[in-house]
Amino acid sequence: MIKTSLQIGDVYALQERETEKWFTFQIIQINKEWAAHVDLDYWSEKMPEEGDLDKMSYLRLNYYSYNNYIHYRWSLIEFFPSRAKLIGNMPVRPLGECSNSGPWTYGHEHKWTEKWNLLPKDQVVAYKEAASERNQTIIIGGKEFSKNLNGSLLDDTLCFVTDYSVFDKLPRLSRIHVTQEHPQLIPFLERRYLIRELVWENCVREELDLSHTHLEELEISGENLQTIYLPPSIERVILRGKLSPNLRINSPKDGYYLDLRVEMQNDFLPDLGLSRLMNLRLSNIQEFSLQGISSRFPGLLWLDLIGKPGYIHDIAEIGELHELETLRMDDLFGFSAEEFPLPNNLPKLNYLCLESIPADVGKKIKILYKGNVQNLIVKKLRSDEWLRENRNNPLRRWDGSEFVPKSKYTKAVALWKDTRLRILKEAKQPEIAMSIVKSIALDYAEGFNKLDKRTSFIDTEEREDIMNAFEQILDEAGLSEHKNEIMEVVDENRSW
Repeated sequence: MIKTSLQIGDVYALQERETEKWFTFQIIQINKEWAAHVDLDYWSEKMPEEGDLDKMSYLRLNYYSYNNYIHYRWSLIEFFPSRAKLIGNMPVRPLGECSNSGPWTYGHEHKWTEKWNLLPKDQVVAYKEAASERNQTIIIGGKEFSKNLNGSLLDDTLCFVTDYSVFDKLPRLSRIHVTQEHPQLIPFLERRYLIRELVWENCVREELDLSHTHLEELEISGENLQTIYLPPSIERVILRGKLSPNLRINSPKDGYYLDLRVEMQNDFLPDLGLSRLMNLRLSNIQEFSLQGISSRFPGLLWLDLIGKPGYIHDIAEIGELHELETLRMDDLFGFSAEEFPLPNNLPKLNYLCLESIPADVGKKIKILYKGNVQNLIVKKLRSDEWLRENRNNPLRRWDGSEFVPKSKYTKAVALWKDTRLRILKEAKQPEIAMSIVKSIALDYAEGFNKLDKRTSFIDTEEREDIMNAFEQILDEAGLSEHKNEIMEVVDENRSW
């Protein structure tokens, strides 16, 4: 049901799921279907009472680049968190007109404020001070870096440094991206609290122990991997490439509060051992059975299934995920409306999004779930003919998109097809001329520049689709080993 009784000044409490601590927020403005809300500074294991209101003030954020920032934004009333409990009402303090929008608060800001306050003071101070040193540079491993670098370190720098303590001159460093072994890497990560992300391609280890690092996100591939030990700070794991059938992930609380994303290869998902996993995304599905998914991950709150496009079997198994709150499916076929779980099998489901599924199935499910979930999206319904024509089209997601005009989509597909034919033709030559391939890459970038010039439609997701579509061509042409230098031509010449 949509929450319609919100009043300006109302203070609500919610329990943050990972820490199970209570936090509060206040409704400060209401405008038809929207409500603006601000986080308050209450954060406790005890649920607040009305008598606690006079002790509450606006939460001021100081972690990372925030400096005494008060976080408030508009959110859709229909998505108001159903678990929130009304504590009382108090006067709204002046904040000015709210111009930001986004999802409702779920305690992330409170949790990060607590975490930030527990970090080593020297690293926090160095991080803040480096923010003002934008124009200062240093030389490390023969390369010049800005002192306020808030990005990645790559193999080419890590290989030429014998003592990683030199990287302490980059206190805002947040990401490491490697494709090979570096003996000092993990000890370095263990003492650097503000490096949040590690991307490791083709890891050759059988066991990877990250349990004493402070990472929030791990993206990894490596078919030799048998065991991964995760730190308590981890929030997301992305698995790519071929996975060992013996792969096990050891996570604090057995995956509770973890977001696991698997880019499927050969439709194989190992039994990873994450019995309390909350969020699961499976992408690149070609033909996959959901049989056993509920016994592997009985506590799932969020399930996202994305086809290549592909076929999904045993879809009725989703009905055994009784804690499920969000279900998204995209580019998936091979199931009937009769197999799809009934609303009473998913009592906690409040968000159902089905895109690019069989037209007859989508129409029936839309009728079945109308009025039974807070948010129901059923769109881009497809015919059998559409599936035959677009099975290998990497831009198919744009067909029917509210953000991509039909004419732009048609021209984009034509550009992709022409680029693919030209590169595949060149790849068949006895000796491939890289200059010709790079010239085709330039044409590809400039082609999308022209498409986006008058009426801009290319945003983050469309940009990723365009780049992934070109990568797919290079892989198909057997040019993977030259991928980086060819992709660089596209990246340097694009205006989107």
